[in-house]
Formats: sequence, C-alpha cells, structure tokens
Amino acid sequence: MSAVVSDSTPLNYLALLSDFDLLRRIYGNLLIPPAVYREVVESGAEYPVSAEVAKAMSTWISVAEPDVEAVSGLQREFRLHPGESEAIIVAESMGVPLLMDERRGVHCARSRGLTVIRTPLIYADARILGLIPSLRAKLDQLRAVGFHLSEQHYEMILRELGEL
Repeated sequence: MSAVVSDSTPLNYLALLSDFDLLRRIYGNLLIPPAVYREVVESGAEYPVSAEVAKAMSTWISVAEPDVEAVSGLQREFRLHPGESEAIIVAESMGVPLLMDERRGVHCARSRGLTVIRTPLIYADARILGLIPSLRAKLDQLRAVGFHLSEQHYEMILRELGEL
C-alpha cells in the first residue's frame, strides 16, 4: 500500500506499545491532517506519540490539508472532533484507507464508502506480513492499556488469523 490517512488514536496506541514503526512498514506513507498533528505533536508533547510523529515528519509522515468547508459540514452533521473530520475528508479526497478507532467517526467514514482500519486490524496486518509473532499478545496489550475490544471481536480477529 502506498499511503493511508490516520486519526490520532491509532498513532497513540501504536506509540504507547512501542510499535509505531509498524505503520511505515505496513503502509509506507502516512498522511495526517493538521488537527491530528496539533493533537499528537503540539498538545501531546508529554506522550510517546509526539516524539515518534515529530521524528517521522517529512520522511514517511506528512500533513495533508483538508477542504475546510467539507470539514465544517461533516462536524455539524455528525458531531465529530476536528481530527476525525479532517482525517475523513483527507482520506476521501485522496481515495486511500483511513486508520481510525472512534465509533462515531468510523461509522461516518464507512457510511461515506471509506475503508477504515482500526488498531486491532493494523496488528492483524502486521501478523499477516510476519512483522509480529503473535496477534493475541498485541491484542492483549492493547486491551491492557485501555483499548476497548469486545470479546466477540477479539475472538473473531484471532480466529481469522488462526490464533484461536
């Protein structure tokens, strides 16, 4: 894959679990809208994600500007945060998949025909590519740091990859 757009949550979780470079290794180039940059780099200076994103800027991460009117309309209609709205509009305009976890944003993006990849599926892609030895271990770590993954989805993902 040549590029994906990301909201902040997948970036935060992968940095928290010291797996940030999986994004580059799986997807190549990462695009983030300005609101996501502000959230993870400027406002998140004390978190691991801030340093990871800052280090990768202009090498494999770049900021992509969204259509401001489209973002405003999306925020009004779906009551989304700026980063979610901007990420959806950028992914839509570029025709690339979107990394996003928040339920309302995921629903909105899918209703607009976008391919949405949630953080557990980033780990599934990493497992398929042989970049991690165990999907179960990563899903367990995600859950341990507060990622909500229902037992049904947890088992379904593990079953699909032959770990259950």
